Amino acid sequence: MFVTLRRYSPKNGAITKASLDLLRRQIHDEFIPKAQSIAGFRGYYLVNVHNAEILTISIYDTAEGAAQCASSAADYTLRNPLMYELGRPEVTEGEVLTAAAESASTGEAGQAAATALALWYEESRGMLLTASER
Repeated sequence: MFVTLRRYSPKNGAITKASLDLLRRQIHDEFIPKAQSIAGFRGYYLVNVHNAEILTISIYDTAEGAAQCASSAADYTLRNPLMYELGRPEVTEGEVLTAAAESASTGEAGQAAATALALWYEESRGMLLTASER
């Protein structure tokens, strides 16, 4: 499995509730159907991080599927005015080497999402610790 994380940090700080609601609807209605049509689709998640950042997680069986989704996401971002408010994303991509979940009903995509979030958290925490040591 392959995961792509896109981290958006808005230029103007906090994200408004209205912007979040509009973004959620647009992603759900316009982008997710495109992502689902790509071969090997496992999951797509849009995460609100304390109204300060948006994190998207896409999960595919193959690197090719993940790359095709990344291309579609870049195209969608260029055409969506709301995405300009969020700024350019920081993109992290990689193969899922191992995964675990609390519940067997979560499934592989849920396990991959949990692993991706844990990796993102550790990476962000490491960056914050490095910045505070300066």
